[in-house]
Amino acid sequence: MESGKHAEPHYADSVPADYFDNEGCAQLTRTLSQLSQTQNDAQGKATGDHSSGLGTLVENGAEEEKFDFADRLRTALDRMDEEGIKHRELGVGFVDLTVRGLGAAAKYQETILSMLSPAQWLHHLKDLRHPPVKDILSGFTGTVKSGEMLLVLGSPGSGCSTFLKVLANQRQGYHQVMGDVSYDGMRPDHLAKHYRGDVGYSPEDDTHFPSLSVKNTLTVAAKMRTPQNRVYNTTRADFIEAMVQTLATVFGLRHTFNTPVGNEAIRGVSGGEKKRVSIAEMMAARVRIGCWDNSTRGLDSSTALEFVRALRIATDVGRATTVVTIYQASESLYKLFDKVCIIYAGKQIYYGPADRARQYFIDMGWEPAPRQTTSDFLVAVTDPLARTPRSGWENRVPRTADEFVAYWAKSLEGQANRAEATRYLQTPDHDIAPKIQHYKESARAERAKTAHPKSSYTVSLAMQVRGIMLRRIQILRGDMAAQIVMNVVFMLQAVIMG
Repeated sequence: MESGKHAEPHYADSVPADYFDNEGCAQLTRTLSQLSQTQNDAQGKATGDHSSGLGTLVENGAEEEKFDFADRLRTALDRMDEEGIKHRELGVGFVDLTVRGLGAAAKYQETILSMLSPAQWLHHLKDLRHPPVKDILSGFTGTVKSGEMLLVLGSPGSGCSTFLKVLANQRQGYHQVMGDVSYDGMRPDHLAKHYRGDVGYSPEDDTHFPSLSVKNTLTVAAKMRTPQNRVYNTTRADFIEAMVQTLATVFGLRHTFNTPVGNEAIRGVSGGEKKRVSIAEMMAARVRIGCWDNSTRGLDSSTALEFVRALRIATDVGRATTVVTIYQASESLYKLFDKVCIIYAGKQIYYGPADRARQYFIDMGWEPAPRQTTSDFLVAVTDPLARTPRSGWENRVPRTADEFVAYWAKSLEGQANRAEATRYLQTPDHDIAPKIQHYKESARAERAKTAHPKSSYTVSLAMQVRGIMLRRIQILRGDMAAQIVMNVVFMLQAVIMG
């Protein structure tokens, strides 16, 4: 269960870290160079070693053009190791994952007689003792390791959102979750109790405080997850400012710093920028597993592509684990993912490399339509009205979800996927123990000195209260006109009512 190592080659397209703001990234890299050089100079004077090492500044313009921002961030992770600051990664594996929910029977308008009927009371009592349940997901098996992006495809209502919520360890609202799930050797209940902030779930809608500016939104997220151990001995305030500036630069949000996030009533940033705010906010919180539920809904194709490219940057540079569900994905967007999971009526019919999924279903006997994108073809296979069998294969292809599952279980791809997931969950204890210990030490070192040793939060309760109170003041200031009107109305009502 080695974190960050792939079971198969990396096929996804990479994205340069300066994709959104080339000029801003160049300026930021110079700042990082100067900061690291200053630190190295101080260490050189103390040790007599005047070699620049990590903080070597570029000598001329030609060298500066070769400077790679993503490489600088990776070097910063190495610097964390040199200073004893442990960087942790988190993946997830599952075998025979099944999720059950309470089924809702047909409801009819009750009358006085039906409400008082003894038979109706007995029926209600039976439902209380033995509630009707249904399988939302059934028999899911696979792994998502750090540095990988998983695309989840399926028709609306097939269970994509439930799958993402369970991977994000949000099990509330479900009757029963069965199967083996492991987060790099840690059980879901242990992760929820001690490291709940390391796993995040983003719903379809971007939920923000509309009157809060982009900078303040990112600042609050960074403030609540600022670690106690920081490189270059930076102060907490400097770390927060550097984090916000870095994320805003990488995701092209510097020009929106003082703009409210906005909603239907308050004019704010555009839809694509709001999506990038959500990404930056999740990164500011430094989640190790991020699940994004149809976050491209309502966006045009170019903005959706920008969003997924930003996720690719976050995954590659931060060694995060990313799971995304999208109902309509272009070909260029699809190529950004490492793996794909196809869901048909709550059942997993494919889970594996994204670049092999199309050929898998073609070999099964299905024919893609002319100029049909890969994602549309994969979803169409689960729709009886949209799929087309190849000539001569009409009576040989699977039709129902159960038939697809049986075909997948017998296929070489399905057997390889199960074998990989089984190895992940059955890694020997002597290999798991050091990784879990490393993870615990990393999380413990990040907690504030005033925080409880067993707390699942990075900062102390007092820090949380101060941060939230300041955010409330900023929210009120951001929509001062509405606050004045509300207070005037309240006073007038008080005068009128006496």
